[in-house]
Amino acid sequence: MAAAPTVPGLLHSLQALFYISSIFGVFPYSLWAFLKRHVLQLSIIGNLYVVCSLVIYTGLYHVATTNYVDSDWEKTLTNAIGIFIIYMEPLMMCTDMVAAMINQKRLIECFDRLGRVDGKLAGVGILLDNRRAKRTSILLLLLMLLFESIITVYSFTSFETEYTPWSMIWFVTTVPTALNSVSRIWYVTLVLAVRHRFNAMNANMNAIAQGILHFKEQYGGEPESVGADIPMDYLEREIFTVYTQRKNQLLAGTTPPKKKRAQPPTPKIITVKPYEGKPLSLAEPVKPDGASLHGSAVVVRPGWTKPGDTFGPAQEYLPTDLRQRPRIGQRMDNKLILICRTHDELCEIGKIINRMYSVQMLVAMAHGFVAITAQFYFLYCGLTGQDVPVLFRSAQVLLLSIASILYTALKCVVPIFVCWKTKTDSQRTGIEMHYLANVVDECHCYEVVNHLSLKLLNHHLNFSACGFFDLDMTTLYAITGAITSYLIILIQFNLAAIQKSSTNSTALSNVTSTALSLVEEVSTALSTYVSN
Repeated sequence: MAAAPTVPGLLHSLQALFYISSIFGVFPYSLWAFLKRHVLQLSIIGNLYVVCSLVIYTGLYHVATTNYVDSDWEKTLTNAIGIFIIYMEPLMMCTDMVAAMINQKRLIECFDRLGRVDGKLAGVGILLDNRRAKRTSILLLLLMLLFESIITVYSFTSFETEYTPWSMIWFVTTVPTALNSVSRIWYVTLVLAVRHRFNAMNANMNAIAQGILHFKEQYGGEPESVGADIPMDYLEREIFTVYTQRKNQLLAGTTPPKKKRAQPPTPKIITVKPYEGKPLSLAEPVKPDGASLHGSAVVVRPGWTKPGDTFGPAQEYLPTDLRQRPRIGQRMDNKLILICRTHDELCEIGKIINRMYSVQMLVAMAHGFVAITAQFYFLYCGLTGQDVPVLFRSAQVLLLSIASILYTALKCVVPIFVCWKTKTDSQRTGIEMHYLANVVDECHCYEVVNHLSLKLLNHHLNFSACGFFDLDMTTLYAITGAITSYLIILIQFNLAAIQKSSTNSTALSNVTSTALSLVEEVSTALSTYVSN
């Protein structure tokens, strides 16, 4: 028998993201321990490195911003708002780094619990491909590098007049936004890991239901009496057996013969067995022998008459005799119970992830709202030929403005979308479980699923920003509407100011022309008087 394939762990799949985070001081864990054993280990040196990186990056960002702003800039409300928006980026960086130091143990707990969940799911034939997390993290890192390169290099070549070694400090301004993006990537990756496990369980139950349904359509089997799997005592069996015999005789067109009271007939007792096969203990997992890492492995039971006919994960629950109906026993009960417990475990892990990143997401959403609104407004000012403050001169370049808006929007939209999809996938587990029970169509399976559904209703998963608002599509709709509303208000104020200034200039020109005409008349009168 071939050995079961080894699936790389989640932390091992995120090693590229971990190395970048450790080198730039986002994570305070021991880099040496991860290189040797691929584990997260607390480190005093790592915490000191994060603190030093935080101080250095903040100081260099302040120096670069001071060099960026002209010395004779006006102290207006617009410039004050610009300074606030600019310094929100190092504020988010500080929030991410400090939160990473506070939540060190929680992150280790998340990876440990996810590893235990993977082991439990693998024990019942649900294998997870953690390489999807690797591909997702690398894709997000490449997108971050692309946007940061476009925005920084384009701004440097467009607005820097003299290329000196000191002017290279401009590139320091990209460090806070890049580190904020790395922190968002960690959040998205962890939430996606939870969602991937929800989807694996849902897909496995759906595959079992489809396999059983296909088996019933292909091999109907001999019909059995309704309720034959209901556990009944001796008296209920006799009543059920007599009723079934009389019903069959009536359907056949015959009447039951009259019986003498002295010699009552002895009805044939049908032995009702609610379960078939040897019960499967939760401590004895099924060893998968599939070679694929992209889904659940198919466990082939011995005794099949047609080895080539496979029905996916449902094959281990089907009878060896194709003439019989599929009877679901203790093995299915154990799997459904394990899925219910794993669902609760994943919901708890999701709550831990939410607690770790609630403050960061609140600050990120606030920055995204303010930055996108300001960038759109000053882009409008630049397109209409109005003066743009020096702090927002990037709005004068259309491509640079679009890149900045799109980059900021992606850092808000992607986490919201992933959290929303994870929440909906967690709610879909109960639907898939009931669909499986409907396909099985046995009273015992209905009872188990109804009992587990009550537990699934209490497994509530939700992602929020410190409880102020939920991270779902309704929040995205609200933020989009707020940006549009404030943008319209700002444009209306701008148009009113332009109209007022034009009116004042017209009145001033009229007064000036009147004064000049009066001066000309007086001078003409004086010259006439002198000549006379």
